[in-house]
Amino acid sequence: MIKKQGYLKEELKVFKIKDYTDKEFSFHYHDFYKIIVFVSGDVTYCIEGKNYELNPKDIVLVSQNEIHKPIINKCVEYDRFVMYISGDFLKEYPVLMNCFLKAKEQRTNVMRVSNIDYSKLSELLEKAVNKIKNDDKFGSLYLHTYATQALLLINESVEENGLRFEGKVSYDKKMLDVCEYINTHLKEDLSIESLSEKFFISKYYFMHKFKEYTGLTLHHYILEKRLLYTKQLIESGEKATCACISAGFKDYSTYIRARKRLNSRFMQDLE
Repeated sequence: MIKKQGYLKEELKVFKIKDYTDKEFSFHYHDFYKIIVFVSGDVTYCIEGKNYELNPKDIVLVSQNEIHKPIINKCVEYDRFVMYISGDFLKEYPVLMNCFLKAKEQRTNVMRVSNIDYSKLSELLEKAVNKIKNDDKFGSLYLHTYATQALLLINESVEENGLRFEGKVSYDKKMLDVCEYINTHLKEDLSIESLSEKFFISKYYFMHKFKEYTGLTLHHYILEKRLLYTKQLIESGEKATCACISAGFKDYSTYIRARKRLNSRFMQDLE
């Protein structure tokens, strides 16, 4: 089972990490939105079938429930700002959601900051981090102020210039089309037979390529996406039975069985 990582109890969270790590990250997701401002290191970010080789000053945009992981060269120090943003905060200030919407529209998760004032952006994030460290009574208010200004700066650049990523990115276009189709047609028949016919691919080649580019089997990916979408609908106020059907499960009991099956598989992997 793909693990949820990170927790966000507040509207915004900003921190800076500079370290060496030999940890190998597995594919995971967040129920919040994430922005990484890459300072330095040797990192490839894998997001929904695309692998981005990051350059200093790149900005990585990861939407809620997008499956991703970093591949980090343990011999090189990895320096980055990280921002967590709750969905409720973005609903309250929808203009700040634009960068994530544009990322989906333009099918890229990384923007290059040639048209953004990077020094101002890093200064705002540094101030937000320092206010948290100081832990004074105004810290949360300053965090909110500086983080919001940083988000505005990013969104203004996206509005004026779009998301410009000219770095090295590897992907299989057909697999990317498949992922996009799955995410927008969860309620429909997504069997390997129907998908291989729709995209004119041998099903055995299809299964091999899909796992190579996403890290998951096709069946596992679809189940994860349906479970995440069901959870999202329930949290937005939809009745559980309706949410399950909207996400592609036959009924609520099918959803429960799928969730238990993936939980059981995850526990076995830990043993």
